Amino acid sequence: MNQLFYQHQMALMDAGRARQTGVATANYDLVRHYGKRINRFREGRGLAPYFLVSGATDGSVSA
Repeated sequence: MNQLFYQHQMALMDAGRARQTGVATANYDLVRHYGKRINRFREGRGLAPYFLVSGATDGSVSA
């Protein structure tokens, strides 16, 4: 679980840097990917989802 949180945080920081510098982000949305993985991990253990993963194409994930 800690590894998933770490990867999600790194993806958030990379996306923020890319947005600030104007560099286009990759087609593969890692922020949403790790948000979904964390939710699946939690749901598999009977816990409520941690992230609300939006359907928006900007890949926003909120805690």
